[in-house]
Amino acid sequence: MKLNWQTTLFLAATLFVLPAVPATAQDRPESTNDVPTLKQLMSTNSIVTNSVGLVLVKISPGLWAGKFDTTQDAYQQIMNNNPSAFKNPQGPVDSVSWNEAMDFCAKLASKEKARLPDGYSYSLPTQSQWDTLVANASLADAVMKLNNGNISSTAAVGSLGPNSFGLYDMRGNVWAWCLDAHDPAVRVLRGGAWDTMDEPSSRIVFRWYYSMQNDQPRNDFGFRVVLESSSAQ
Repeated sequence: MKLNWQTTLFLAATLFVLPAVPATAQDRPESTNDVPTLKQLMSTNSIVTNSVGLVLVKISPGLWAGKFDTTQDAYQQIMNNNPSAFKNPQGPVDSVSWNEAMDFCAKLASKEKARLPDGYSYSLPTQSQWDTLVANASLADAVMKLNNGNISSTAAVGSLGPNSFGLYDMRGNVWAWCLDAHDPAVRVLRGGAWDTMDEPSSRIVFRWYYSMQNDQPRNDFGFRVVLESSSAQ
């Protein structure tokens, strides 16, 4: 087909005004310079989120605590398995032993070493720290059979209200492992769980002394992490 000068001019003008196709994310070069590290975030914020989605709340200089119990999603990312009886990515991981909880903390600290401030590491809260973290957590905000006899499993973390620190499920959902032992053979859990039915076990001061000789998975055992500076210990 022979083009006259008017057709040629029209086609040239059309090509000139066609919008450029934006580059896709795959076309663009990756840049890590604009991804802040936890060290940078912690210097200017009181709430931060780590690389596996655990939200951390600043409690005091040198001490941060998980806003929620450790979720199944976060546990899966670090441990490559999910032992929980009640499967829900946003539910608290359950059926974990004290040793497994400690192993999670160590592997998480290793994964995030380059992003953390110097001297910081993940661990379980000590009993003394747990006493601080529980603050004014209300029994009414605890996922427990004592409150609702129809409960038959854990619930997604943060289903009810927070305490004055902005921490959820400090009481109920899953019993939380503490770092320090009652004695070398006995570990301590605090806070009650979804299946707590009796009032004494629901009290803030109550401690479950669990023999490590019976270190069997339980669907009401879980944990919360703390991120702490060695200089604050």
